[in-house]
Amino acid sequence: MIRTLLKDGNFGPGAVGISHYTGMHFRFTHCLGRSLAAAVLAHGASVVIASSSQEKVNAALEKLKQEVPPAPNATITGQAVDLKDFTALKEFLSNEGPFDHFVITAGDLPGNFNFPDQEIDPAITKSYFELALVSGIGRRVPSDRTAQHIHKNKLINPGGSIIQTIGASHYRPPPGWGLISAVVGAVESSTRGLAIDLKPIRCPGLVDTEFHDSMPTDAKEQFFKLQREKLPVGHVGTPEEVAEAYIFAMKCTYLTGQVIVVDGGGVLV
Repeated sequence: MIRTLLKDGNFGPGAVGISHYTGMHFRFTHCLGRSLAAAVLAHGASVVIASSSQEKVNAALEKLKQEVPPAPNATITGQAVDLKDFTALKEFLSNEGPFDHFVITAGDLPGNFNFPDQEIDPAITKSYFELALVSGIGRRVPSDRTAQHIHKNKLINPGGSIIQTIGASHYRPPPGWGLISAVVGAVESSTRGLAIDLKPIRCPGLVDTEFHDSMPTDAKEQFFKLQREKLPVGHVGTPEEVAEAYIFAMKCTYLTGQVIVVDGGGVLV
């Protein structure tokens, strides 16, 4: 999230930038979130990153400081925060806030891809539908309490934003993705309601990040090859490409409650 608006940049309501930007990138400190943090730092902003793993936070901080040294008066910090622990998350938000922009790029690659043939585990299904304020597959932050805490404590500065990250499987769900695409669609629809209640959402398609490292190497290479041949843009997206959508959303103060699909044309084919 952003804390203090610049007087001569491009990130603020009625202003053209920011002087102190704090972006939170849960868990994916090693791929999409890290690339977004780098893009934000390049705009002279201050960033706070968070992950469930302190080791990943430290590695991301070290890499970011080497790649994009913070501008004068800008800082980059981070700490471990367990999204499933609402008390710890609330403490983190209160201690680090208020912010201008709140971004979450966290998520897990679920293993249940053959619905309805595979036996349903109620515990796993429940975890899919425990949607966060800024949520997607595998995120378990209680939405009502998180939203209330942010709202009641004024943790988003006027003109700031809450940016969600989901996939695009609900547009063209592959076979076996019935439950997963339902969760993703629920997150998208909640965005419009939250835009009214809390007065944007990013929807990336396939992106080549460590998110897919749990796949067998051969299967991943074959999958990416098929996607490159199918996508109109002819290549699989990179974290740096997707980060540009977040930067746009932070800069555009006339944008709210909308979905920005960044998928290389995947929903078209």
